Amino acid sequence: MKIIKTPAVDVAIRTLAADDRQKVFSWLNHLGNWETDEHVRKMARPTIDRDTYALNTSDDIRIFFTLNDAKREIVIVDLAKPSRFEIAGAASE
Repeated sequence: MKIIKTPAVDVAIRTLAADDRQKVFSWLNHLGNWETDEHVRKMARPTIDRDTYALNTSDDIRIFFTLNDAKREIVIVDLAKPSRFEIAGAASE
């Protein structure tokens, strides 16, 4: 499947450390194999938004994407590092 990144995702990727960028690119490659990669399909969870999923990776990276089977496209709409939220929450306590 074709992977499309939004401009905001491109910016988010540039803010990551080099090793995290490499992990994101690796996961995007896995997503590109959506049709044949059963493991990545099992890891992806639907969100409340139609055709939008969250991929909670084993690398502390969460990838949000929309899936368009008809066009054979996956649009990456957001990235997050859950551990950053934990650190921010701990700092405010």
